[in-house]
Amino acid sequence: MQPIVDRLTAEYSDRVTFRALNAQDGGEGQNLFASVRLPGHPGYVIYNGNQIEIYRGFGVIAEADLRQAIETALIAE
Repeated sequence: MQPIVDRLTAEYSDRVTFRALNAQDGGEGQNLFASVRLPGHPGYVIYNGNQIEIYRGFGVIAEADLRQAIETALIAE
C-alpha cells in the first residue's frame, strides 16, 4: 500500500494533509487507531475540511477507491 499512498500524497499534498501513524507504537498511533475504532491495519480515515468523516477502510484498498474518497472529501468542503 505504501507506493499507492506515496503517489496520492504527491498528487494531493497541496490540498490534503496526510498523516502516517504506527498502530502498534504504544503511543500516538495506537491511541488514534483506538479512538477512531479502526479494526485493522493499514487503516485509512478521510475527513473533509469540516472534519466530517467521508471514508473509512482498512487492509489492501484499490488506489482508485482511495483517490475517489479524496476527491469526494475535497468536493464536500
